[in-house]
Amino acid sequence: MSPLSIPGKMVLKKESATADPYYDNVSLLLHGDGTNGSTTIVDNSPSPKTMTALGNAQISTTESLFGGSSLYFDGSGNDAIQTLPGNDFVYGTGPFTLEAWIYYQGKGNGGYDGAIIYAQTVGGVNYFYVFLDTIGDKFLFSWGIGGGAYLVTTGSVPRNVWTHVAVCREGTGTNQTRLFINGSVEAVGTVSFDFSNTTYVPTVGNYSHSFNALPYKGYIDDFRITKGIARYTSNFTPPTAPFWPT
Repeated sequence: MSPLSIPGKMVLKKESATADPYYDNVSLLLHGDGTNGSTTIVDNSPSPKTMTALGNAQISTTESLFGGSSLYFDGSGNDAIQTLPGNDFVYGTGPFTLEAWIYYQGKGNGGYDGAIIYAQTVGGVNYFYVFLDTIGDKFLFSWGIGGGAYLVTTGSVPRNVWTHVAVCREGTGTNQTRLFINGSVEAVGTVSFDFSNTTYVPTVGNYSHSFNALPYKGYIDDFRITKGIARYTSNFTPPTAPFWPT
């Protein structure tokens, strides 16, 4: 499928979404569909979560890859989309996939790194997060207990263009974890950490507990978390249609 040619933008043609064989494993699915300025964020996972838009986080029709709208974070400091902790976000030592299409616009307020998702325990010590380092626009996955264990990509995430990013862990056995940019493996390492704490607070677009720490600046379309499945274990072609169901 070829993209539509619009100066300064990449816009994919609308295609029908194919049924997802791993849909029952989806913990969170945010298409970012809706009217401009709306703060009603719908989760299309099998067990829909109540999503709360904080700060200036909202739906925007200014940029989108699918459906005519996306999630927007202006990087002003306290933008975030959050839901309650639950077993759907407890991965143990098993596989998982975190992925999204992002339209990254650079440093947020204060020049901080931008968190795509940050999940920290209520106690504030045990965490994992996926973010963009504003020094070189590297894509990172970090985890641990009060420490700085992380994987970082060799390549950078381009600004002001839609880019597919993904983190996949194979889980018990190899624990191989890979970071992808536009379907290409950019980092690989062993992550054996046990994500079994049930108080992780899933937060899209910012730090879980202290807003203004990691404000993401830009748009996010089709954000998806899959528990128990490593969807990508080698280079792949990024999806050309919205994640099912739409």
